[in-house]
Amino acid sequence: MQLFFHGGMYRVNSDRHLLGTQPVGRLLFRLSLPSAIGMIVMSSYNVVDAIFIGRGVGSLGLAAVAICFPLQMLAGAMAVMAGAGGASIISRSLGAGDLARAQKAFGTTISFATGVGIVISILGLLFLPQVLRLFGASRAILPHAEAYLSVIFFGTPFQMFGMAGNHSVRAEGKAKISMISLLISAILNMILDPIFIFWFGWGMRGAAVATVISQITMFVWIFSHFYRKKSLLHFAGKNLVPDMKILREIIAIGVSEFTRMAAGSLSIVLINAALLRWGGDMHVAIYGVINRALSFFFMPLLGIAQGFQPILGYNYGAGNLKRARKSIFLAMGSATVIAILGFSAARFFPRAIFGLFSSDENLISEGVRALRLISSAFVLVGFQINGSAMFQALGKARPAFILSLSRQVLLLIPLVLTLPNFFGTAGVWMSFPIADSLAFCLTLYLFLRELRRMQILDSETA
Repeated sequence: MQLFFHGGMYRVNSDRHLLGTQPVGRLLFRLSLPSAIGMIVMSSYNVVDAIFIGRGVGSLGLAAVAICFPLQMLAGAMAVMAGAGGASIISRSLGAGDLARAQKAFGTTISFATGVGIVISILGLLFLPQVLRLFGASRAILPHAEAYLSVIFFGTPFQMFGMAGNHSVRAEGKAKISMISLLISAILNMILDPIFIFWFGWGMRGAAVATVISQITMFVWIFSHFYRKKSLLHFAGKNLVPDMKILREIIAIGVSEFTRMAAGSLSIVLINAALLRWGGDMHVAIYGVINRALSFFFMPLLGIAQGFQPILGYNYGAGNLKRARKSIFLAMGSATVIAILGFSAARFFPRAIFGLFSSDENLISEGVRALRLISSAFVLVGFQINGSAMFQALGKARPAFILSLSRQVLLLIPLVLTLPNFFGTAGVWMSFPIADSLAFCLTLYLFLRELRRMQILDSETA
């Protein structure tokens, strides 16, 4: 990318910048594929941990990972809020040619995410047993959950820096760098897991040690990318001091992603509580397996969202609304295809999926029924995720916030609290397709309204 100085700021030479000139389909593939692969790789942390824990510790170990997952999601939600909000500002600033503002947004994003990570790590270690009980750990599950999460918290600051840094890398169109960082850390995690769990005999603690080492590796990779100034964005002391105006905008935009993930964390806690009440530890383990299995399709949907956000944000900021709309349609179509694949896998291969995690026939039989029911409206999820991402990239915090709330808070949680009273554990599983369907309807309404507004704006500026 070439820049030239004009009018007190650096201007992007839009004729040379790929985000503004390369065919949208090719550009979306170039940015989304690495992001999707990166998100799959990122989800492999919990999936691989669960596979080895299920084989090495058993169903109580799987249940412990399921209890710990909401806490890990909360930390990740803070990092994503910083990263997504910062990335929106960075991409729009680059599109408008304001490099100085992009640099300041980057520094504020990194400082905020890392600082919050340190606070979470300290508080988590100080109050670990109390927090785990609050999040639903039973007496049988608690020792396994403590062994796992007591190590995981040491890696939280590194994880949050890495996640926020990856968003910033993607915001300037370098999704491949992000993918490589995630790929390196995930492969290392896959190698270390069996060594620490089986060879060293560390069990739950071994899985956590493998994850933390992998997160530190990702931190080193991302840090070195910016430190060596291979990016337009780089570390500078003045930019690492948070700019409160930019921080407020980061939070306002990123709060929709935080809300989605935090609501997901809350819903998992309530789901686990309902499953313990109406079923038992085995049902918590089943939901933990389903959560991880579907993440292999859910994460690519997030990858597409992350891949098309820089394209949309850049072209919207540059006033090229036709390219902006085209990126939206291509992203929605691609996400729907992946959602259909996820639905098909859950419908036709549920026994094979559960067989990866456990050899317990009771767990597998009950899990097959649960997976088919939970995933029955999964084909709609891609549209809903990308609809929220669209408003986020456009800097429209309110509709992005509403859509993030819709599925997890406004719909899923009330259903989980209500339906089990009539249908037992089946009521928990039924809550998912109902929430997915209603959230899709709301997203479709807001999506069509925004498209009409963009079309009117485009005709007025033509």
